[in-house]
Amino acid sequence: MNTIKIITPGMLATVQDDGRIGHQGEGFLNSGVMDIFSYQIGNALVGNKSTDKPASIEFGVTGGKVKFSSSTIVAITGARVNAKLNDARVSQDIPILVNENDVLDFTQIIEGRFVYLSVAGGIQVPKVMGSHATTLAVNLGGFNGKRLKSGDVLNILDASQAFNYNTVKLLPKMPLNLISLIKTKKIRIVPGPEYDWFSEDEWQKLLNKPFHLGKHIDRMGYRIEGPMIIFKPENLLSEANMNGAIQISRDGQPIVLLADRATHGGYPVIAKVIISDLGTLAQWPQHKPIHFEKVSLNDAWLASAERAEVVQGIYKSKPWEILLHTRTMANKIKRFFRKDTKEC
Repeated sequence: MNTIKIITPGMLATVQDDGRIGHQGEGFLNSGVMDIFSYQIGNALVGNKSTDKPASIEFGVTGGKVKFSSSTIVAITGARVNAKLNDARVSQDIPILVNENDVLDFTQIIEGRFVYLSVAGGIQVPKVMGSHATTLAVNLGGFNGKRLKSGDVLNILDASQAFNYNTVKLLPKMPLNLISLIKTKKIRIVPGPEYDWFSEDEWQKLLNKPFHLGKHIDRMGYRIEGPMIIFKPENLLSEANMNGAIQISRDGQPIVLLADRATHGGYPVIAKVIISDLGTLAQWPQHKPIHFEKVSLNDAWLASAERAEVVQGIYKSKPWEILLHTRTMANKIKRFFRKDTKEC
């Protein structure tokens, strides 16, 4: 079996996919990637079908360094990093051909928090309840349910196993401008289930005052600091926690629930971050002001459609086929020279 060896895992590296959907009511956390768009972009670049829920490696806070035992195609997406393949600079957001014993180093994150390494065919770990996602709290899924450490070896597919390539298409220009997604100025929200617990004055605080990330931020959620938001205390039964829900705690400060959120909670939810902006918030710089913008449900759907169109555009362009064609030609040339040498 072909493998990736973890040389440097960074602060928090786990195997993730788009989450363990459909089991929250049974008491299991969704988990999954923090930045779904970057995950989707990475897997599209290497040709993995989204319907297969391919597993990628998510590196949090710092990047990582890995070694490959065989040829394959990979992509680095998400947070901006300084990436090197065998000490030569390589770009993000493009498919990268790696060969046997190649070392890919992207330990230094320049901007953002979560970086994704996607591999042709996906990381080969078992599905648990239909997902490869790691839930660290209960050691479930992923690579033995644990964070990755130095020396761990993960199975992958060889490029020839991951693809069936008979045709080659030229790579058109792809409409990718992922750096600007991190540099956005506002996080879009829609009203939450308890939106009417809050007066117009409190809503104006949320929409017109700057907030910042607090000290307590992790995969469960981000505590946001800013003006106190007051609500009229009422009896609230525990309800299911949504990804991106903005709860208002007893101290009047917002908490944005994220991938490893609890299954249910009892704080009122004033609003919800739209799914298209969840990854942007996950990558948000510590000291950059956060401004919330209320949008309609229709606007939220349109934003999701725009992101989906970008991902589908990559699939249609099939960028990985150019690298596979290059590799095929290189192998043919190599075999030719070997044959020529023997005849001499």
